[in-house]
Parts: sequence; C-alpha cells; structure tokens
Amino acid sequence: MGSAASLASICSGALSFVCTVGSLCTGCWQINSKGSVALSMRCRGLWGECVWDKFVKIWTCDVFSSYLNPHPAAIIFTRAFLITSAVAGIGAFLCLLLGCRYFSCCQGPMAKHRCLRLSVGFYLFSGLTSCVGVIRYCVYVFSQHQYEVSLSIPGFPSFEYGYSLWMAVAGSLGALATAFTAYYEVRLIKTPSTNPAKEHAGNSIRTVQTYV
Repeated sequence: MGSAASLASICSGALSFVCTVGSLCTGCWQINSKGSVALSMRCRGLWGECVWDKFVKIWTCDVFSSYLNPHPAAIIFTRAFLITSAVAGIGAFLCLLLGCRYFSCCQGPMAKHRCLRLSVGFYLFSGLTSCVGVIRYCVYVFSQHQYEVSLSIPGFPSFEYGYSLWMAVAGSLGALATAFTAYYEVRLIKTPSTNPAKEHAGNSIRTVQTYV
C-alpha cells in the first residue's frame, strides 16, 4: 500500500507541475467568438491574445509590448499567484522525491519523514494559491462579460473558458491531491525512537516474553 501511495504522489505531483507551467505558457484562458456564424475566434491569455480567422485559416497573435504596462488587477493577480504556485511546486516535488522510500538521497527515516512533511506543506500552498488565482480570473471574466451584456450591444460575442484555464484547474487539484497522498505516506512512516536505551530495554522485554 505504501509503494502505491508513493507512486501515486510522484505521478500526481509531476502532473500538477506540468499543468501549472503549461497554463502559464499557453495563451487561451478565455475564448470569444465574433459574428453570427463565428467567422473568427479570439483566445485571450495572461500575456497576450490570438485571433483565429476561420475564413483564411490564419492565427494572428498580439503580445503585450511591455509586461509593465497597466493591466487589469485580476490579470496581474492571476499571474503572480500562478507563478508563485509553480515555484512552490518545484520545491514540493524535490522534497517529495527526497522523502520517497525508493530514492536513497536521504538515508535516515527521520530525514525522509521531514522531507515528506515539507512536501505536504509546499503542495498545500501551491494548490491553494493556484485555486485563488483561477477563481479570481473567472470572477473577473464573468463580471466583465455581464457588464458588456448589460450594454445591449448587437451581435455581442459569447465567451467560454479556454483550455489554459482548465490546465490551471488540473494543476491546482493535482497539487492538493498530492498533498493528501503525501500526508497519508507521513502517517504510514513510523517515527524512530529518540531514546536507544529505552528501545533496547523494550526489545529485551519482548524477547523474554516470547521465550517464555
């Protein structure tokens, strides 16, 4: 059971990091369709936006000229929290590998126990920060869309959340799942006794009782 939990935590931890970094590198957090027959589609991301013309079948991307330009607070908030989550995910995964029973970097049971505890804390922090960033972005997009709908503009485009956002959701859920799996591993590992004399006496008593 312990080996299955270790394998599951490593796989989910790696998947969480890949999804979080992928959501930062790709630029399709929000999808808008223009026109009554949806002749074009626009993908908005955290770093720019791209337009797909279905008639000529060409992608046209526009990246922000400077990341220091004034942007909506929700975009900056989501960027900061996703980057923080990715950095925390790196530390969490390293601690998870050091605490895994199949890696011989940390030989002592106490050292592995501490590394697993650190990975639980890092993964909880990574998953929660990613969740907060995603929720803040979703609220911003939905409120902005509702405001534009209230203006009753003819032919106003609809919107939906893009695949980059769902990758960030998968990354945050994977980080939380890894935290709970690593916590289960921590409960499985028995903390070694810090009093060798007492442990030796206990072993002697058990040996005598078994002999009798």
